[in-house]
Amino acid sequence: MAVEYTLLMQKSADGSAVKSSLDDFGFAVCDIPWPDEETQEVATRKWPGVDGEDAYIPPSGQKLQAYDVELQFCYKGDVNTADAAYKALRDYLIGPGGFLRLYDPYWHKGRQKVYVKKFHDRDPRRSNIDEVLSMKVTLRVTDPKTEIALAYVGD
Repeated sequence: MAVEYTLLMQKSADGSAVKSSLDDFGFAVCDIPWPDEETQEVATRKWPGVDGEDAYIPPSGQKLQAYDVELQFCYKGDVNTADAAYKALRDYLIGPGGFLRLYDPYWHKGRQKVYVKKFHDRDPRRSNIDEVLSMKVTLRVTDPKTEIALAYVGD
């Protein structure tokens, strides 16, 4: 497995297997622009005739906002294989098993409670010898703070 070109995924249901976008579906990850982390709005009040503003930060501290991340996947395979590969990946991402857990081995960054918002910008190309498909998937990260670490258990 080429670590820098894969995304590891697992459904949140108990006993779900870890899947690789590259090994299991044939899709390399071309781009994962992890967005900046933003905090939720704090309660503020402005008073006439007074400089600045009053702000309230809860005793537990500020909280991070949920965010979207837009992944770009790329597929290259034999002629007439891209659509089936796309459907397999799509069906896994939106299929049963609950939220997704994602791990990006290149940046060593993982998130849980992730779901798909949109598949878009599908750009299929076909030649006499192969087929290429580039597409984007927008994911919603609803738990922006919890880190997922990769742990291998086995032989």
